[in-house]
Amino acid sequence: MRATRAIVDLDVIAGNVLALRRLAPPQTRLLAVVKADAYGHGAPQVAATALKAGASVLGVATVSEGVILRRCGITAPILLLGSIDRSDVRAAISANLEITVAEPELLDVIEREAARESLPVALHVKIDTGLRRYGVLPAQAVHLARRIDQHIDLRLAGISTHFASSDEPDEPFTHQQYAVFQRVVADLASAGIVPGCLHVSNSAALITGVGVEQGMVRAGIALYGMPPSDEVAAPDGVHPAMRLESRVARVTPLEPGDSVGYNRTWRAETPMVGVLAPIGYADGYCRGLFGKAWAGLHGQQAPLLGRVSMDQTVFAVPPAVNVRVGDPIHLMGRPEDGAPAATDLAAMLDTNTYEILVALRSRIPRVYVRGGEMVAEKCVETPPWEA
Repeated sequence: MRATRAIVDLDVIAGNVLALRRLAPPQTRLLAVVKADAYGHGAPQVAATALKAGASVLGVATVSEGVILRRCGITAPILLLGSIDRSDVRAAISANLEITVAEPELLDVIEREAARESLPVALHVKIDTGLRRYGVLPAQAVHLARRIDQHIDLRLAGISTHFASSDEPDEPFTHQQYAVFQRVVADLASAGIVPGCLHVSNSAALITGVGVEQGMVRAGIALYGMPPSDEVAAPDGVHPAMRLESRVARVTPLEPGDSVGYNRTWRAETPMVGVLAPIGYADGYCRGLFGKAWAGLHGQQAPLLGRVSMDQTVFAVPPAVNVRVGDPIHLMGRPEDGAPAATDLAAMLDTNTYEILVALRSRIPRVYVRGGEMVAEKCVETPPWEA
């Protein structure tokens, strides 16, 4: 297995589910968002762990993500959270995926395919209360929901919306959106339509308590132990589930004037030692970290030297640290290892932790641990004759 690897602690995932469930009423279901390969953690493993820990539903972005989970033996409800192409409707129905709808044209296709497949289809109507991304406008929601409610092959399984600024707790727009959503729900009730499960809360709203009294909450970034924003911290009991590690591939003495990396952007001013780590921007370790990042080496911070290459990066050995080839080098993870957190890397790149996690490429093996012991691994670089 490659020296560079992402270690995912499934016990932490399970603990995060339990901690997040405590933020909502006991009867409220928790949807574990496992889109984008569970934010880079590995969807099949995270999904199975989250369900066992108390999640009731899984959320994905694409039909193929849902199909993969079905092929892994997962039978729990899986909700497609956003829009899908009409050509994917048949596959979604065949895989028993719950579909989010927001426009009559998609509903036309779903009606035809449901009749063709002779399968009942669960649908969620998404209301655009202000994000202006995907959703039916409030004035058109009752008409769309009524079509579903009156169709023999369709079931209105839920009504949802998505907040634009719930990670800004002082932003009144979140409460304005919620009020619009509640008016739509009241209109549905007046029309005699039973809306199924209502769900509005994402991670930030769950933590700040907006909409948690509805039938379901959707845990995304918090499931993986990350705070939704600088203003909304991860709650008690929620911890990062992934750390990124490698091993020293080479130890190189550097003399004053020696340069490191492409274009000689960094030069040594004093005698020092550099170490090579087999990770680069092809792995999602961004080139923009030049001059900003560090790694953990024997519990101390080792600054990045020169530019990040496609497959390799050089770090400075801290003073008084003896290092050898094969020593662990911690690229993201725990402070006791000297490593930067995902939040640190995000700040360096002026982005969020979501992007840091999903940017980690699949060629980095994912190693899954439980009780401190490895229980599984996923490596896309395994040759077929060794699989």
